[in-house]
Amino acid sequence: MKKITLISGHPDLSISVGNKLILDELQAHFGEKINIRKLDSLYPNYHFDVAAEQAALVEADIIVWQFPMYWYNVPALLKKWIDDVLLHDFAYGSKGDKLRGKKFILSFTTGGGADEYDGNHAHRINAFYPAFMDTAKLCGMCWQEPVYSHGILYIEGVSDAKALSNVQAIANDHAKRLIARLENL
Repeated sequence: MKKITLISGHPDLSISVGNKLILDELQAHFGEKINIRKLDSLYPNYHFDVAAEQAALVEADIIVWQFPMYWYNVPALLKKWIDDVLLHDFAYGSKGDKLRGKKFILSFTTGGGADEYDGNHAHRINAFYPAFMDTAKLCGMCWQEPVYSHGILYIEGVSDAKALSNVQAIANDHAKRLIARLENL
């Protein structure tokens, strides 16, 4: 089995249902074969240990970015991680070959339903891929088709038990699809 490094970009997993469940399922399934980097608990002040983060990437055969889509993009925590960790002469540039050949997959959730990404209300979901595809290409990583799920929205004190059950079911399905994808890479 190949080594997996997963970067969790959720800004507060303590209030997450969907992303937390996905991470828990991946950890239970892969055990020591996956290194889950929970940025929110490792770096609550957004000051990254760049050397440690780069080392985790170098060790991996497969790199996963797991996040809830915020305003059609990654959360600020993950964006800052990208800016601070994927440095010139590490990830790209004339000497930046440390990520070359690694498989790269996005795993993300949206709060809105699938109908909000069907092209009528907003862009289709794949319209948000190009920046990630270009990042992978610049870093020499091998882009893999993302795993995503819609309707992962639960707000404690606002959402009801049915909404919680629905989010859990969608997140469980997401985790199963991601596990299957990772096992086949």
